[in-house]
Amino acid sequence: MRLAALLLLVPLAVGCSGDPQADYCDGVEEHQRELSDVAASEDPGAIFDALDTYDDLREEAPRDIADDWDAVIDPLRRLEEVLADNGVDPSSYAADEPPADLDDEGREAVEAAARDVGSEQTVTAMAAVEQHALDVCGTPLSR
Repeated sequence: MRLAALLLLVPLAVGCSGDPQADYCDGVEEHQRELSDVAASEDPGAIFDALDTYDDLREEAPRDIADDWDAVIDPLRRLEEVLADNGVDPSSYAADEPPADLDDEGREAVEAAARDVGSEQTVTAMAAVEQHALDVCGTPLSR
């Protein structure tokens, strides 16, 4: 009987409600202002400011939306890495006027990673994540 009582207390001890959906929705609400600021930014590099928040939401995400979070975050992380590896500032990069010191190989890598971010799969996954937040949590990711 004591073991059963302890097992009932485990979710309380680790700070979760025991309802993964509710925990995820709490996270959506908690991060909404931050994501709204990123969405409203005119800085093209601002999306990278959202990655830690996206990671937090992915960790909390119910199974039915976790793969969509992966499809959103993974290409963004790859682009962030390629930009950093090539010394490119995401806030000032323009495909039609790449930095003079960016070689052809670097430019091709940046363009390939950017295409992945803009791919149908990534865009569709982001739409699914946003729709899930509206439908299940009753709130958008950003306002």
